[in-house]
Amino acid sequence: MDFIDDLVLRLSEAIKARPAPGNSLKIKVKDLGVIVATQTLITREEIPADTEIALSRADCEKLIAGKLNPQMAYLQGKIKITGDPAMVLQWLPIVLGK
Repeated sequence: MDFIDDLVLRLSEAIKARPAPGNSLKIKVKDLGVIVATQTLITREEIPADTEIALSRADCEKLIAGKLNPQMAYLQGKIKITGDPAMVLQWLPIVLGK
């Protein structure tokens, strides 16, 4: 299973366990691909989303492992956000599995 497939599985399980925000989120992992998450769907298809975040695989791994503070990563330019940053905060507990 590749890194993106692992994230898709992780997010799919997370939205089954708790309600997801009403807006969609696209996660672009540089050089690997995209994931789009909605309240009911997690896909690797490149479809429009309300908000998009872009980051490297290394930073994504650190974020998931709890070794990278999301707010600091954003301020340092490690995470780029297109759209509503507040909406990303609503998705963080689901993405991080907390």
